[in-house]
Parts: sequence; C-alpha cells; structure tokens
Amino acid sequence: MTVSPDSDPRANQKQRTRTAIVDAAIALLATGCRPTVSEAATAAKVSRATAYRYFPTQDSLLVEAAAHGPVEPIETLVAAQTGDNARARFAELQAAFNALVGEEEAAMRMALRSYLDAWFAARERGTLAPDVRQGRRMRWIAATLAPARGTLAPDTAQRLSAALALTLGIEPLLVMKDICRLDDAAARDTLQWMAKTLLEAALTEQSATRNDD
Repeated sequence: MTVSPDSDPRANQKQRTRTAIVDAAIALLATGCRPTVSEAATAAKVSRATAYRYFPTQDSLLVEAAAHGPVEPIETLVAAQTGDNARARFAELQAAFNALVGEEEAAMRMALRSYLDAWFAARERGTLAPDVRQGRRMRWIAATLAPARGTLAPDTAQRLSAALALTLGIEPLLVMKDICRLDDAAARDTLQWMAKTLLEAALTEQSATRNDD
C-alpha cells in the first residue's frame, strides 16, 4: 500500500528538517555570508550528519536556498494584476521587483554566486550545468504582457520578453552599480527608462507593421 506523504509522519518530519536547513541557509545568506552545510545545520539545530544527508555539498545547499528567494510579494502582485495596459502592468512589476532586489541585495548577490559556482562545478566535472533557475522572471513578464499578446507577432513578443528580462533582477542592478557606478535610485530610474523604451519600440513597430499591411 502506498502511503501519502501528507499522512506519513516520517515523510513530514523529513520535509520539516529539510525546510529548516534551507531556511537557516537563507537567513545566513541574507547576512551576506556564504554558509557551509555545517553552519546551516548549527543554525537549524540539527546534526551535521543529518544536514549532509540532505545536502552532501555546499553547492547543493546554496543552489536550493537561492531558489527560495523572498519573491512571494511579487507572485501576489502579478497574480492580482487585472488591467489591460501592458506598459503599466510591466512598470508595476519592475518597480516592485527591483525595489525588492535592492532591499535584498546581499542575498541576491549570494544567490547569483551560487548559480555561477554550480555552473563552474559542472564544467569542471565535464557535465551539463544543472537547471537551477526556476524561470520566474520570464513567467512574470509573460503575465504582465498578456494584454498585448494579441497585438504582437510571436517573434516580436519573444524578443521583447527577452529584452525586458535585462531590466529586472540582480544582474542588471550589478551592471548599473558596479560598472556604470550609479547609485540605487539612478540605477532603478535607468532600468525603468530602458523598459519603457523597449516597450514603446516594440508596440510602435508592431503598430506600423499592421498599418503597412
């Protein structure tokens, strides 16, 4: 007989233990440190042997912790959007997400480092890099642009979504701050201008194409 995980006390305990270790790692990441499995185990009040059964390497722990970023408010915002103005919807997403990235910059930088470390570790092993990113950014963009889906050609919509991905998240913020030497406010303003310009260009181009037809 198969026992449902919901009714299996042992499975529930394992999940609670795993969650406690990941939550401890997330909390440590938020302080700007890069926790080891042992450090996460200590913070979670579980034995190191137990923690290593769930996460045999530091990279495996950090990749999972990085995937559980503080994005619940963004998920809620996107799910609640009801307007039919794609420009306004994306502007709302961008303002909220980039503000969150700024507030959680240390944790976001550490998450990015974890993704890169996983890529380099796979390369050293001669294997394919693990698919550790959850694709939330592209899903959010698709949702915010939904009102314009009927007016954009598929290739234009795909190109626009890819371009707008470069205006969200920790990666463009690093470029703005570390390379362009902008402060937080100027960085966000520049990224907003980029997104507005991209949206206007794509929608105007599509409108002109329809008129030519």
